[in-house]
Amino acid sequence: MKTTRFLLAATAFAAVASAQFTLVAPSGYAAAEGNSNNIYPWGRAASPMHYMQIYDSTHFTGQGVASPILISNLRFRADAVAATTTWAGGSWPNIGIYMSTAAVDYTAYSTTFANNHGPDLTTVLNGQVTVLPGAGNGTGIPGQWHIDIALTTPFLYDPTTGSDLALEVQLDGTGWSGTGFRCDAVSGTSMCSRMWESTSATSPTASGSSADYGLVTEFTYVPANGLYSSFSASPTSTPLNTPVNFTDHSYSSDPGGVLAWAWDVDGDSVIDYTTQNCSHSYTTEGYYDVSLTVVDSTHGSVTQTIPQYIAVDAVEASFTTMTLPGNTVVFTDTSAGTPTSWAWDVDGDSVTDYTTQNCVHPYPNPGQYNVTLTVTDAISNSTTSQELGVNVIPMPPYTSTYTYATNVRGYWFQSPTKFSITSLKVPDETMHGTQNVAVYRGTTISTAGVPNGTQELEFLSLLQPSATPIPCAISFDAGDYVCVLGACGDASIMHNSYANGGPSTVLGQPITLARLYSQVNLNAPSPETFTMIGSSVAAPSSIARVFTGVTSCAGVPYGDGTPSGAGPAAPKMRCTALPFIGQTAVLSVEQGDANVLGFLVTGLGRASVTSPYGTILVGNILATQILTPGIVGPGTYTHSWNVPNNPALVGVDVNHQYAQIDVNTFQVALSNGIEMQFAP
Repeated sequence: MKTTRFLLAATAFAAVASAQFTLVAPSGYAAAEGNSNNIYPWGRAASPMHYMQIYDSTHFTGQGVASPILISNLRFRADAVAATTTWAGGSWPNIGIYMSTAAVDYTAYSTTFANNHGPDLTTVLNGQVTVLPGAGNGTGIPGQWHIDIALTTPFLYDPTTGSDLALEVQLDGTGWSGTGFRCDAVSGTSMCSRMWESTSATSPTASGSSADYGLVTEFTYVPANGLYSSFSASPTSTPLNTPVNFTDHSYSSDPGGVLAWAWDVDGDSVIDYTTQNCSHSYTTEGYYDVSLTVVDSTHGSVTQTIPQYIAVDAVEASFTTMTLPGNTVVFTDTSAGTPTSWAWDVDGDSVTDYTTQNCVHPYPNPGQYNVTLTVTDAISNSTTSQELGVNVIPMPPYTSTYTYATNVRGYWFQSPTKFSITSLKVPDETMHGTQNVAVYRGTTISTAGVPNGTQELEFLSLLQPSATPIPCAISFDAGDYVCVLGACGDASIMHNSYANGGPSTVLGQPITLARLYSQVNLNAPSPETFTMIGSSVAAPSSIARVFTGVTSCAGVPYGDGTPSGAGPAAPKMRCTALPFIGQTAVLSVEQGDANVLGFLVTGLGRASVTSPYGTILVGNILATQILTPGIVGPGTYTHSWNVPNNPALVGVDVNHQYAQIDVNTFQVALSNGIEMQFAP
C-alpha cells in the first residue's frame, strides 16, 4: 500500500506556558526504579538505531490529564543497578524524533514503523541529542535523568480519546564520542510496546519487538491553549460505494468550544458537510485529500488537511502458499481491490519470476526464501513480503546472543499438520564450536498459554560440531505441541542465538513461534525432566533460533501402549527412518519383557478397539508378521523394508502396532501405534 506522511496545516502552536507539568510513564515509576534496563535506543553510542515506543493513553489520563496537552520536553533515566560505573557524556548531532497519536493500540503494534503512526505525525526534533555524564549507584534507588531533550516543535496529544502515543527515534550514530550506558526500563507491567532495528536508522521494518516493555520516560507538558483541528476516518481504505465515517477530534481552549465545522472530503475545495461528524461514500476510485475547518469565538478558523487520506478501491497485496510434496510451492493471490497486474519474486533476488495472478514454483533445494508480491491497478500499487520455508521452519533474523551458564532457550508452537523434523542446527555466532539440541513433544497447554510442565523428550544430541546439521527423524501430528531447545556451548556455558518470535510457517501453514526456556544447562545429567516455561502466543518475545529442516514424510506416534500384566512398561515404537518412496523405512521397538515373541500388525487406519489383551490401535488390518528373531528378552528390535518407488503412494497413510506374547504366561503386551505418511 502506498505510504504517506501526513501534514498538519494549522495555525502555529501557542507559546508554551510558563506553568509546566511533568509525568512519568510507565505510571508509578517517577520515584521507583524499573525492573529492567536496555541500551535501545540511547545506549547505542556510534551504532545506528531505529526505535519506536508506544505508550498506553492511561499513563496520561491516570495521572490527571483530562484534556489535550502540548508535550515540549522528554527525559530518559539511567538504570541505577546496571549502570554501576562512570560514563562520559556525549552527543549525536543529527537525531530525528517523531511523535503521533498512534494508529493502533499498544498491544496491536506493527513491525512496520509507519503503520503505527496516526495522521498527526509530527517531526518534534531534527538535531542534537546530548547524554549527560554520570554514574550508576548500584542500588534500587532511581538514577539520574541523563538525557534531556527540548523538542523544537511541541506535540499536541489528546489521551482522553483513548488513542495511545507513538514515539519514534532515528539515530544514525554519527558524531558520537563517549561511553556506553543502559536506560531504566519496565518489563511485564509497562503497558507499552517497543519495536527496533539495530542495523539501520531508517529501515521501514523492525527486526525485533517486545509486547510489554517501556523505557522510563518523563514528559513535560502544558494544557493546550488555542484552536486545533483534528479528525479521523474509518475505514481509510474502502471499496467503491461503501460509507466512510469521519469523526471530529478538534479542540478549543475557548470556553464556548468549537462552534462550526466545514468538511471537504474529496479534495475539490468545495465544502461537502457542515455537521460535526459525517459519512461519505465514494463512487470513483482514487486517493482523496480530506480537510476539516473549525471555528471558535476566540481564534478564528483553523484547517487540517490530510493528503491522500482515503484510498478508494486501492489494491492491497496479500497471498497464501501451499507446499506440495518435494520442494514445490503453490502461490495464490488474495489481494484486496481489483489488481490488474502481478509481479512475483519468489526467491528473494529482486528479479520478477512470474507475472500471472497465481503461480507454481519448484525450488531446487529446501531453504528459507523471501517471497514478494507486488500488485497494481490504475490508481495504486501495493507490495507485501513474507519469509517462506521450503521444507524448513523460517527463523527470524538474529538480534543478539544470550549467554548464561544454566539457562537454555528455544521456541515452541502447535503443529497445524502432520510433519517430521529431519535436521537441526544451532547458529554459532559466538564461534564456540559445539551445539546442543533437544526436542520435546507436548499434548496439552496451560491456561497461561504455554506447554504444560515436563514434556516428553523425543530427541537429544549434545556437543556436536556446530558447523554441521544434526540429522534426526521426529514426527508430529496436527495439534501436537512442538518444543525445541538449542544452544552452542558445553557444561559450563550456554550461548543462545536470540531473535524476536512471531509468525512463521511449517510446510506452508502458519504457526507462531513463542518463547520456550529451561533454567538448566542442556548438558545437565537429566534432560528428560526439564521443565518448560514459555510465553503466550499472543505476546511473542525473544526466542532462541534453531534452524529446523522439515518434511511431509511422517511416522507419527499415537495412542498408548498396554503393558503385560504387572510386568514392565508397555513396548514403545518409533519410526527411526522415514517412509520416503524408493528408500528404506525403519520401525524400532523398545520392550522390557522376557521370553516374548513379537509381531508387527499393519493396517490402513487408526482404531481404538478394547480387547482382552489391551487396546488395538490399527484398523483395516492387512498383514501380521513376526518382528523379533525368535523368542527374545528385553531390548530394541527393528523392522525395515524398501518402500516401492511408486508416486501413487505419496500421501497414503499406513498404520502399525507391535504386539508381543510371553511364551511362559501367555500375557500379551501392545505398543503405541505409528501412522506412516509416504512422501517423495
